[in-house]
Amino acid sequence: MRLQDISPISNSDFLITIAGLNNIYWTSFSGVKVSYKRASYNDGLSNTTRMADGGTREYQPVTISKPYDPEKDQTAIDFIKQHEDGSIFDLVLRPVKKVTNAQGTDTFRGNKAWYLSGCRISSWSCADGVDTSDGSKVTTLQIEFSLESAELK
Repeated sequence: MRLQDISPISNSDFLITIAGLNNIYWTSFSGVKVSYKRASYNDGLSNTTRMADGGTREYQPVTISKPYDPEKDQTAIDFIKQHEDGSIFDLVLRPVKKVTNAQGTDTFRGNKAWYLSGCRISSWSCADGVDTSDGSKVTTLQIEFSLESAELK
C-alpha cells in the first residue's frame, strides 16, 4: 500500500480574523471542540449500555489571545466593550502559507477556512499574571467566547 501524498498544516500557519476588528494579529487559538449529548439505554438482554440516535450538539468555549500592547490594542479593548452586552460576531480561521511574495504578504493555502458564527464573549482578561520582579514574560490579551456553529468551507 502506497502512502498518500499529504501536506499537513503547521499549527502556526493560520490567520485569525474577527469581523469588525481589523489589523489585530491573534497568536493563539484554543481550537474547535464539539460535545454530543445522547440518551443512553440498556436493552435488558445484553448487559450493554447503548447510545440512542439524535441528541444535542454543544460547542465548547473558544479562546483566542495575543501579546498585549497598550499603545496598539485599544481597538481590541473597544471591540470587547462593544460586545459585552452579548451581541454576536463571527470569526474566521484561515490556513495560510508562510511564503512571502514580492509584495511582502502571505498567501492563502487553498480556499477553505473555518467559519465560527454566533460568537458571544463569555470572558476576557488582560495583563494576567503580572510579575514586576520577572521581566521575561509577556502579558497577553485573551478573549473567551461561546459559538453557535463552526463550519469548514
